[in-house]
Amino acid sequence: MTRILNELEQSNFIRRYQGYGKKKNEQLFQLIDLYSLFYLKFIKNNSQEDAQNWINGIDNPKHRAWSGYAFELIGLIHIDQIKKSLGISGVQTTTSSWIGSNETQKAQIDLVIDRRDHVISICEFKFSFDNFTINKQYAEQLKNKISDFKEDSKTTKAINLVMITTFGLKENNYSRAIVNKGLKMDIIFE
Repeated sequence: MTRILNELEQSNFIRRYQGYGKKKNEQLFQLIDLYSLFYLKFIKNNSQEDAQNWINGIDNPKHRAWSGYAFELIGLIHIDQIKKSLGISGVQTTTSSWIGSNETQKAQIDLVIDRRDHVISICEFKFSFDNFTINKQYAEQLKNKISDFKEDSKTTKAINLVMITTFGLKENNYSRAIVNKGLKMDIIFE
């Protein structure tokens, strides 16, 4: 099993990562091969007889969920470009994801960049067909997520919220109050 996992990781089909604050033996594995993800989601169990299957599925909930997940994976594959865009490529960092839970809800942070300069950049990936808008409800979710992270990790470091979106973040009172930095997907291709 170890040999197979190592080979899959070396072939870039999966990634091995540690959750923030977790021990080395608590590693997680994630399928990151984008074609395999696409195949499993849209081709494997679909009828070959429906020639319009793909076009009819555009912008349905299944497609939107896959788009968001694929966008997040592309970002995780390009952490060096994210760090460069944040101006921290010269700062020693460790990267991870975080999953926490309390009695009422479960929270997840897509990318945690724990920096040697005593700042933690919490990165949220959001796929959207237009500029992404943070409304009152989502701003509350973000505040709760950051609060849960601080409580769970017991960190005393400063927390910066970074929103990474496809076409940018629509500026409003909610985004100005909570987001430290907004990045667009084009930073991945620089």
